[in-house]
Amino acid sequence: MKSVLVNISFLLVLSFHLSGQEKWTCYTDKSELLMDNQITLGVFDYIDGSLWIVTDRGINTFKDGTWKTISKKTDLLRNQIGSYMVDSQNRIWIGSGSPDMFFDGYAFRGLYEGGVVIYDGKEWKPRNTKNMGIKAAVVNKMFEASNGDIWLGVSRSKPSVTTTLIPKGALLHLSKETGEWTDYRQEAMPCVDCQFVKGFYEDESGRLYFFARYGIYYFENDNFHLIKKTEEFSHKWPVDSRFVDSNKNLWLGTPPAGIYKYNGQKWRSFNRKNGLSTKNGHPYGFVETSDNKIIMSAANGLYTYNDGDHWIHEKINYLFGNSYIDKQNRMWIPSHKGLIIRDGVNETMYKNIPKVVRIFEDKN
Repeated sequence: MKSVLVNISFLLVLSFHLSGQEKWTCYTDKSELLMDNQITLGVFDYIDGSLWIVTDRGINTFKDGTWKTISKKTDLLRNQIGSYMVDSQNRIWIGSGSPDMFFDGYAFRGLYEGGVVIYDGKEWKPRNTKNMGIKAAVVNKMFEASNGDIWLGVSRSKPSVTTTLIPKGALLHLSKETGEWTDYRQEAMPCVDCQFVKGFYEDESGRLYFFARYGIYYFENDNFHLIKKTEEFSHKWPVDSRFVDSNKNLWLGTPPAGIYKYNGQKWRSFNRKNGLSTKNGHPYGFVETSDNKIIMSAANGLYTYNDGDHWIHEKINYLFGNSYIDKQNRMWIPSHKGLIIRDGVNETMYKNIPKVVRIFEDKN
């Protein structure tokens, strides 16, 4: 049995393949799902055989044909969820807090301190960031390095009228060797806009990179170092998506229509001169085909890399999210008009499944 999960606005869809036949099953709030304007942060398989769907307001789990919910009224802190991670010990980390009170709808809601809730397979253990060395409003990003160290990207400022205008960010680092937390604030960062981390990446040498709002830097010898601009690389916009291909190249997508590539030695950037369009060109992410072609999904269609300096544009009216290539090498393309599935030269449009924002194929 193979299943693919799709988040479509307010409902979730699973596709079952039984004896070569496809069957769509739709799950909604009638299936006990969290459906109050949820934003899906990610999906993963857990070691107990359950499927976890993490949203900003709680968690849906699916096991043995039954859905269960974990919400702020039960096991989690009474906060909005901002991030999640499954570490090398199979512990689930949920980062939570109160995001910007005006831009995230918290003007008339309770505000809570940020922190993490760690699930060890049996129970939830909450811990706020104040006990880690810094008082933070929300935990935005999480990452476990290959040496077992934990890194958290946090918003320092408590949501209010004044701090909303001048927000502050920070990094928290848990050393596996010492078990101690260290906080890094603006003073330690290599640039003014480096305090808000939107993503992490570790290369084959163990060097850890941070993708900030308007900067890319790395941590080495207990210091942060900024990736400087060159003729081939110019960083202007925040990183919205990242992908590592089979050749270990790192690809980054930035709005309004930018792509960065890192081959382990050099950085380079692509823009309009390389075939990218700034009109509705917001990048959602990347996929790699079975013949090693790199394809970027953007709001205005698909861009295929020609292994040189140019991206070839296939216009598709208003894509809703990143495309996906399944284990049968079929390409799933989420468009405004419906879900497109390409199987070789054949293409099927599911018009009753529009506005797909996330596709996930489970271990089965």
